[in-house]
Amino acid sequence: MVSSRLRRFEEKNATRRIAIAIFGSIAILVFLVLFGVRILIGFSLLVDRLRGGTQQQAPQQTLILPPVLDPLPEATKSSTLTVRGQGTPKTEVAIYLNDEEYKKIAVDQDGTFEISGIPVEEGKVSLNAKLIDEKNNTSDFSNTISTVIDRTAPKLAVDKPEDNTTINDGTHKVTVNGVTDEDMKVTINDRIVVVKADGSFTYSMPLNDGENKLAIIAHDPAGNETKIERKVIYQP
Repeated sequence: MVSSRLRRFEEKNATRRIAIAIFGSIAILVFLVLFGVRILIGFSLLVDRLRGGTQQQAPQQTLILPPVLDPLPEATKSSTLTVRGQGTPKTEVAIYLNDEEYKKIAVDQDGTFEISGIPVEEGKVSLNAKLIDEKNNTSDFSNTISTVIDRTAPKLAVDKPEDNTTINDGTHKVTVNGVTDEDMKVTINDRIVVVKADGSFTYSMPLNDGENKLAIIAHDPAGNETKIERKVIYQP
């Protein structure tokens, strides 16, 4: 009898514990459904506020667009260069000559700048630039511009005619033969002559009666010139 009652008592306790566990689980699920999402959202907002405060305290990096430099001539014989371009107003532009900083100047209110008198030596020269604002924010480098500094006069030789040549063949013309460097321009009394790939040229030059002065000039892309003069006398 006693053991039977004890067994029934233990069964009731077990049943009560199971019921409490089931009820507790249901209560937790209901709580999570009703309040869990709100708690998670609130916690997420708190974290965002904390992160936002940290970001506001950090220094802000300002984006500056790089300047744009105007192109240079293909070649020049000048001993100095002038660089022009466009950039953001209220900034400084730093000009780099052959990858080394040369000079800084302020960008004008209209967004343009100009640096003149940049000394250069013979050979290829490259320049680029970047902008710097009052907070020391720096842009990327601009486009790179380049030119060739060439102060050497081109080669020029004139085989025909010889100086003081007299012509009386009735053609009123003289054939001019010569040679220069490749890619040169040749003019005879300001008339453009075709130069072959090897630098040679031939031109039939009209003549006036009497004395004719011929100015044969070779011009290179940098503006250097070599000049040879010939006097030709035409006798009809």
